[in-house]
Amino acid sequence: MGSPKKSACAAADLTDDLIVEILSRLPDKSICRFKCVSWHWYGLITNPENRKKIPHTLSGFFYPSNNRWTPEDPARIIPDFVGIVGDEEPFSDPSLTFLASYRPIVPKICCNGLLFCLCWKVSPRDESDFVVCNPATEKWVVVPDSVDESIALKYHFVFDPAISPHFQVFEITDADENYGYIGDVNIYSSETGAWSCRGNGWGDELQFVSRGGVFLNGMLHLLTYDLKILAVDTKGEKWRTIPLLEPMTVSCFCRGPLAFIGQSQGRLYYINMRSADTSKLSVWILEDHDSGEWIFRYNISNGYFGEKNLMFERDYALIAIHPESNLVFFVCRCKDLLISYDMDRGKVCVTNLKEHLYNRPFLPYLPYVPFLKDSLEA
Repeated sequence: MGSPKKSACAAADLTDDLIVEILSRLPDKSICRFKCVSWHWYGLITNPENRKKIPHTLSGFFYPSNNRWTPEDPARIIPDFVGIVGDEEPFSDPSLTFLASYRPIVPKICCNGLLFCLCWKVSPRDESDFVVCNPATEKWVVVPDSVDESIALKYHFVFDPAISPHFQVFEITDADENYGYIGDVNIYSSETGAWSCRGNGWGDELQFVSRGGVFLNGMLHLLTYDLKILAVDTKGEKWRTIPLLEPMTVSCFCRGPLAFIGQSQGRLYYINMRSADTSKLSVWILEDHDSGEWIFRYNISNGYFGEKNLMFERDYALIAIHPESNLVFFVCRCKDLLISYDMDRGKVCVTNLKEHLYNRPFLPYLPYVPFLKDSLEA
């Protein structure tokens, strides 16, 4: 093993372009540490052009806000943002003022730095578009309307620049227009600029839980009221049903599965309230995605909210898992707080929220990781 002095000399011989190339292949945690190597390395990492090539981590959460209403437009809804990594936001304005021809703007899904929004036109005001935008670069495109005239149960948006520069939008239709059973799945690809009907490879009489979806390993994952996880790839060619273990199947008649699905460090997470002890959540990880092997990993107590007899999805909600660490984020209806919990260290951090949650449904908080590439493939 070489001495620290020789290692320092070797690093000093590297060109700036080579250093940036090496940094672009490292995880965000390592990038943060390398900022402290020297003022020169700090300048390289924070340089606006170099930042486009270097990985970024979770910066905060977009959410639909009505705090900025005016007397002329009291129903105005626009995006807002709560940051978790300091005061500097990776965009000029969270309200997306570059979408000047639209108001209100309702953020629906955020995936790897791109935001999928329902945008109502300024004129005529009864018309709307689905818009995909990059808040960091202010580039945006309109998603054309689907040609399927069936009622849409839900739209899902997926994007992973590590797989493709193109995004996809999933339109899940209602099979019978009465009971909310999953019908055909239509997929829009920004590569082709067209919608395609891919049918339904999961089976009949399935109802998915409306909150959330996870894009992992090139597949969209959805939780159903039948306590199964459905998955489909971006071309609608591969369809999977991932069963859950019996301890994972805790549900409520009114709200369905008392559970949350997310992804971190390349694995699917499933977090559910325990049936025997409602003050605790169980954390499961899909250890082997191909075989469907689940392993139990953590218990989480809700005691850090400072209240008793709290019910998951009634009094508090889990909104995200950090993509690079075992850190989970909660909001609590009784307090205007964003709470993060480190499952490895048992450490709690608290951030004040701008919105008051008391006596209102939980807002959709959309985890945002900056994507600084200039282009947005339409």
